[in-house]
Amino acid sequence: MAARHLLYLTNEYLVSLVARGGRIVGRNVHPATDAGRADFERHLGELRTVPTHVIADLAEEDFRVDTIPHLGGRDRQAVLARKLSQLFRNTAYRHALPQGRETEGRRDDRVVYTAITNGEVLRPWVELLERLEVPVEGIHSAPVFSGRLLTELGLVFPHTLLVSFAPGEALRQTYFRGGEIKFSRITPVALEEGETLGGFVAGEVGRTWQYLDSLRYFAPADRLEVCVLVHPKDRPAVEPVLRDYDQIQFRLLDIEQTATQLGLKPPPVSSSAEQVLAHLFLRRRGENHYASPELRRFATLRNTRIAITAAAGAILAAGLGWGAWNLSFALQSRELDLATSRRIQAAERELDEISRSHPAQEVGGQTMRDTVSFYSGSLRSYPTVGAFLLPVSTVLDRYPSVRLTQIVWQAADDDKSTPALVPTIPREAPPLKAFIRKADKGRAPVRSQEPADTPFSTGRVAVAVIEGTVAVEGVAFRQALRTVEALAADIASLPGYRASIVDSPLEVAPGYAIEGRLGNRAPGESHARFSIRVSHATEPRA
Repeated sequence: MAARHLLYLTNEYLVSLVARGGRIVGRNVHPATDAGRADFERHLGELRTVPTHVIADLAEEDFRVDTIPHLGGRDRQAVLARKLSQLFRNTAYRHALPQGRETEGRRDDRVVYTAITNGEVLRPWVELLERLEVPVEGIHSAPVFSGRLLTELGLVFPHTLLVSFAPGEALRQTYFRGGEIKFSRITPVALEEGETLGGFVAGEVGRTWQYLDSLRYFAPADRLEVCVLVHPKDRPAVEPVLRDYDQIQFRLLDIEQTATQLGLKPPPVSSSAEQVLAHLFLRRRGENHYASPELRRFATLRNTRIAITAAAGAILAAGLGWGAWNLSFALQSRELDLATSRRIQAAERELDEISRSHPAQEVGGQTMRDTVSFYSGSLRSYPTVGAFLLPVSTVLDRYPSVRLTQIVWQAADDDKSTPALVPTIPREAPPLKAFIRKADKGRAPVRSQEPADTPFSTGRVAVAVIEGTVAVEGVAFRQALRTVEALAADIASLPGYRASIVDSPLEVAPGYAIEGRLGNRAPGESHARFSIRVSHATEPRA
């Protein structure tokens, strides 16, 4: 039965919840100290390969309500990413929650931006999970996910404040407007002398109502429904102090009854709500809010391995089925196969008889001598493109700014032969280009020529035209020219090789004019085309 591992993280504790078959079967609490993390690492030894979800219930989680113009696709994602980077530039744990559209005006999109503003709270735990290569599926916001509890219990009101307790004696208050989260805060439970838990809850709820009222969330006729999730043993200390007002009404939710309604067995033994939220998460997983692709890489690898294994199993099953079908078909067709074999044997005997009845046709001696002479004199020492380009490739390795685009090669009798090459156009055209002046068009040099139509070349010379591009930073064409000239010189220095530039990155010879397209900003990197003619004289082997 597949297991899941849920880590409920607060500022004080990390609660490890192990689930199998949709039920929580193990619970371990680890303090947020060096000793607690060491104990958690030992506990994690048997769970390193189990899919893990982190549910963050931290005081450093911030919420910002905003609207953006209604956009779609990539434009919307770009606006959300830019707003997140502006609001929470010092943390990588940030997320945008789209919440529908406004009903009036331009009908802009409603968005809540949320982030864990202090990444140091997460860092020690995340580093431990990464070091042990734990498959982390996601980091989820407990306040955002807690809205599902209200939905499951049918407690969605125009204005709802969910009050729950987190591990480590903390009080979490999350405000939902029409089912959409708008605000959340967590407060350590520090009772003063003579103060009851109910008095503390009532005071914190009052302060939260005043803050929300200052943001003009409430009209005079609106009422805030406060749902307090509490254990029966804490109810006597809470219920007597909570009094309803015109705009505040309290609803006590028995955590044991809530667990029974949700199918959580056994029910929690305290008012801490992490098991209830974890059980809801097991029933229907929430989206990832804060985990980066880098943190989720081990989960991605695990899911990929599972998919490959499943595909391999399906292929194997299909292969076995296909094999069984073929075997059955072969057994059913055994008589037909035997008859076919007998016909093949008869045909072979007939072929042998025909072969013996005809005289052997020998190859004439003169034809054989001519063939051997042609091979020894022309083909055995004939140049190959691999042998020709291997020394050239060692030179190209020394020029990282040069990209090879195409090579045209031929074997010829004349060292002046040049194979024809169709120029390619670079994707990133340089800002400058050269062209022939009108007065000099009649004197344009010939770049390449078609090879002579000869019956067969002896291959005394191997000729190639090498085309490539050279990186140009801005308009620094002098460096590009020097690079191409140095490349041609290095190729020419190879034994038996000659090299000359056919097309320069920027023609500066008389008769050429230079045209540029420069804007207000300095041009970036581009690639200029060039071509070099390379020849190599071969000597026939004895």
